[in-house]
Amino acid sequence: MRVLVTGAAGSVGQCVVQGLQENHCVRGHDRIPTPHVEDHLVSDLNDFTAVERAVEGMDAIVHLGGLPGGDDWDALLQSNFIGTYHVFEAARKHGVKRIAYASRAGVLGPYPKDQTRTTDMVPRPVGHYTISKVFGESLAYSYVHQYDMEIVCVRIGNFKLERDLPEHPHHLSHGDCVRVFERAITHPDVQFEVVFGVSASNWPLYDLEHGKRAIGYEPQDVAIVPEEEWER
Repeated sequence: MRVLVTGAAGSVGQCVVQGLQENHCVRGHDRIPTPHVEDHLVSDLNDFTAVERAVEGMDAIVHLGGLPGGDDWDALLQSNFIGTYHVFEAARKHGVKRIAYASRAGVLGPYPKDQTRTTDMVPRPVGHYTISKVFGESLAYSYVHQYDMEIVCVRIGNFKLERDLPEHPHHLSHGDCVRVFERAITHPDVQFEVVFGVSASNWPLYDLEHGKRAIGYEPQDVAIVPEEEWER
């Protein structure tokens, strides 16, 4: 497949690009050049013409681009709100049906830690950044039902380039990061889905069974947390 990865120069982006390159032709897009990818474009996401150039000719998109946090409304508006709309709209115009959208597990952050998070829980976003992720999920749902597209929203947990393996149920390992996004763009018979992008754990903080059923995502890395350290 020809896959566009936005936010390709970021921490998650570099991991996803490296993993997808083993089986797919990858194009990177970011505000800075994408390392180790010959086919890459540089622009802001609020430049629709540039986003269209990036999307053209692709079979699928992994949309990781946007500000990775913070609460600066003006900056988030341009990057995470308008930028996400530009990616989805460019995909619609150029016939790219499948998108994996990077949301965040933190949309359920305020729920008690002794309650297993499921994808049917009502999001409780705190802060403009998390609100931008809920906006992206809602936009994805709209595009799926208006334009017959296929979008998987991957609610990513905590990811760090310097930590390969998970130590907490909220963590996403490097290997599982590639696995969840590859499954999100290749699994057949998908319309709109929300899955958790976290690794496995003996502490059942997240429901991972839905991801297995919806897109065939089965995490291979496991965080083992002593039961006395679970938050109850």
